[in-house]
Amino acid sequence: MKYLFLVICLVLASSAVADGPSYSSMMKWVGSASSPNLSAPWIPQTDALTYYTDESTFDTANPGLTFEDFSSTLVPPNGVLSDTGPLDYYCNNSLFALHTILDGISIDEQAGGLMVVLTPPFIGVTSVTVGPNSFADDGLINFTLPTRAFGVFIVTPNGAATVNIEVFGAGGSLGTTSTTGGTGTGTFWGVFCDSEEITSIAFNDPGDGGELFANARFGLPTALSRSTWADIKASF
Repeated sequence: MKYLFLVICLVLASSAVADGPSYSSMMKWVGSASSPNLSAPWIPQTDALTYYTDESTFDTANPGLTFEDFSSTLVPPNGVLSDTGPLDYYCNNSLFALHTILDGISIDEQAGGLMVVLTPPFIGVTSVTVGPNSFADDGLINFTLPTRAFGVFIVTPNGAATVNIEVFGAGGSLGTTSTTGGTGTGTFWGVFCDSEEITSIAFNDPGDGGELFANARFGLPTALSRSTWADIKASF
């Protein structure tokens, strides 16, 4: 009898490790995730990129962008639900109905894992918040319409955490940087590229605390609102 009990315990422990912590599991285990490790090294680079950490400064410098707050979600208030990705204009599942996310942006997990939606006030979020369901998974945002500027609130509900970011254009990596995500509303991060369109942005939380996104804006800033020769050329 003792041997049978030991076998059952080992099987349950093995299953828990294999599944890994996730936002959807927090309906039962809120607050069970360990604190992220903020000591992972990261070397910033840049190629004609301007980064922002203040929402007002970004919006003033990049007017006319498309704003997506994910408020069309099917998840009820104070809820959390996971389903397949990506989350985009063609998403049609328990998270979003078809064509209710604005065209031009796609939120996904880098390895194709499940996506999650958190609605206020679940674990303190103040806006509809989306991203990879598993804490260990990494976010990927793709753009399907011309985009030179992108801004978003990065939410890390398990506590402040370093988030590494790599920006890509058609020819490959344009630059890398890092920021710190936060609980609740999150922390703002934005980027503008004055040399070419941004095709995707990859996010990685080295502490596996689970990075999520809220209140995104993307696209081409209003013509001639930027003050570089590359912008003037692009507007004709």
